[in-house]
Amino acid sequence: MVTSDTLARGRLGRQSPDERRENILAVAAEAFALEGYGITSMSTIAARLGGSKATLYKYFTSKEELFQAVMQRKSQAVIGPLEELADRSTDPETLLRAFGMIFLTRLCQPDALDIHRTVHGEGQRFPEVARTFFAYGPDAAYALLTPALERFHHEGQIDCPDPRLAAEQFFAMVRGDIHLRVSSGLVPPPSEAEIERQVNHAVGIFVRGIARRDRPG
Repeated sequence: MVTSDTLARGRLGRQSPDERRENILAVAAEAFALEGYGITSMSTIAARLGGSKATLYKYFTSKEELFQAVMQRKSQAVIGPLEELADRSTDPETLLRAFGMIFLTRLCQPDALDIHRTVHGEGQRFPEVARTFFAYGPDAAYALLTPALERFHHEGQIDCPDPRLAAEQFFAMVRGDIHLRVSSGLVPPPSEAEIERQVNHAVGIFVRGIARRDRPG
């Protein structure tokens, strides 16, 4: 997480182009979380960075584009591992359990919770926030699980004629009540054991639901 000391040291002129871009994204993510999307402006982000607004606009032409980049950067921490799993997995249950563990663990981390609260607090006034969130968050996860379920269906391992709907419902089961309570501030983030319990229960129900009825066991 970027601290105030880091912000003070984050002078754009002292960094390489790649370092500048990463610093901009880190500082912008903190600004969106602390101040909200509506209040945060390119001017305030430039001030936090210790550089000029003109320099900031060299990297991002608008606040919306900057928010999209922040979301893309954060989602890659989840999507990257899921991509590898989807490509190499040959067993539906194992894949679903691994997907669920990564997904719920990441969803309950502070930065992900900040994004979730921002979307729910400002998505109605700023539709671009909600669109960006779904494009780089839920829809990206669905897009990875859907073809895997479709592949297992065609291989005869499962009975899943609507893999996209199944993917959406699986992730909803994994999120369950835990994420709603955590994001509402009612309970602290779950422990690894609590996440594993939630995921295993969801996977057990889901796998039984998509099991081939004509296969033994």
